[in-house]
Amino acid sequence: MASRPMNLEFSGSPEIRATRAQVWRRLLDPYFIARSAPGVEAVEPLGPTRFRMTLGFGIALLKLRMALDVEMFDIIDGRSASMRASGNAPGSAVEMLSNVRVEDLAPGRVRLHWHAISSVSGVLAGVGARFVEGFARKLTAQFWEDFAERVAREAA
Repeated sequence: MASRPMNLEFSGSPEIRATRAQVWRRLLDPYFIARSAPGVEAVEPLGPTRFRMTLGFGIALLKLRMALDVEMFDIIDGRSASMRASGNAPGSAVEMLSNVRVEDLAPGRVRLHWHAISSVSGVLAGVGARFVEGFARKLTAQFWEDFAERVAREAA
């Protein structure tokens, strides 16, 4: 029996001790992004705004490996962008749409507003809505915390 797709929505707005230009440069760097994302095994640039990440992760007894194709679009340089990502693993699929916006707070301080909507289907969705949602929420929070900390360390 196929499970219904599970839709997830997350958002946040960490403050980062860095300039807008420093944050923006790192948002567009697939290698920097990959180092903040848990489970990334490889990154392959496919163009100026496209890349592929190979991910490996486990949820409960389920271990998955997937290639995630990522594309940045609606880019307003230094201010905002949207990102679309999609990937498949045996018996599972993930689709994601996210938006980011950089807001100046004070000299050397910005707030990075982000919002992501994801759809998970197949075996991964069948693991259990609360379990998968908690896992996805944890990974998302870890990503943005790590990203903010690494940009701030680099800017110091």
